[in-house]
Amino acid sequence: MHSIKKTYPGKSAHAIYEKVDAEMGRIAEKYQLDYESDEARRTGKVSKMGATGTYACHDGHVEVHLKFPMLMPGSMRQKVQEDIDKKLTGLFG
Repeated sequence: MHSIKKTYPGKSAHAIYEKVDAEMGRIAEKYQLDYESDEARRTGKVSKMGATGTYACHDGHVEVHLKFPMLMPGSMRQKVQEDIDKKLTGLFG
């Protein structure tokens, strides 16, 4: 499992969730993933054929956990990880 944690000092969990939800929705569409989100809990999940990604937004930070199937090529895993990291880095920029 691969984890990404990004901090956003002074940002509320709700503000972070709104931005992450929008970005994850776009990423899910780009990679044709199923996407579920829970605004009340400020969490979400993307999945497809054994690959899953979950996120949880908290005051000041977001945590993303990615799990890939063994048969998924390493280059594809890296591309997805880099894409998510890049989107989260520029979330409030």
